[in-house]
Amino acid sequence: MLIGLLRGARKISTSFKNLHLKSKICFYSYLSKGRFNIHSSLKAGKGFTIKSDLSDTIIVLKNNISIRDYMNILVGHSGNLFVGDNCFFNNRCSINCLGNIEIGDDNQFGENVLMYDHNHVYADKNNLISGQGYSIGRIKIGNNCWIGSNVVILKNVVIGDNVVIGAGCIIHKSITSNTTVVNHQNLVETTK
Repeated sequence: MLIGLLRGARKISTSFKNLHLKSKICFYSYLSKGRFNIHSSLKAGKGFTIKSDLSDTIIVLKNNISIRDYMNILVGHSGNLFVGDNCFFNNRCSINCLGNIEIGDDNQFGENVLMYDHNHVYADKNNLISGQGYSIGRIKIGNNCWIGSNVVILKNVVIGDNVVIGAGCIIHKSITSNTTVVNHQNLVETTK
């Protein structure tokens, strides 16, 4: 009986979380006058956040997107974020968009995947890096990709369709379709 009560409490808690998320989405959509287009089928775990500034940012999250716990989305400086249908994001993923990030359909993201379409400007040695602004680019990810845990995707990268990226890779160059990328380790054998 106790297990049944706990399951019932979990269902009620999940229902309230989903209701809270859907009310937030409606609120953002109302305030933004069409700049936020987030499909009502979005499923998100605890700690999911979307942050946007008051610029002309656009956020489009299509159908059947599933997000685990503690994912952060930041869109600012008139950035555009588009996420296609049937995408899955595991725990603690982060999308940081100041320019343009486009993610196609049917993609899977492991835990702690980080995406940055910008970098700090640091050329002027006489000024603080924090005051020099950003160089802004874009990220484009095709369809049916598997991005492993702890992958970092940096600005000006285009990833084609059907790409598999192994855990721990730092992606700073574009990847053609139907490619597998792994992080090669240099093994040193020791003899006794």
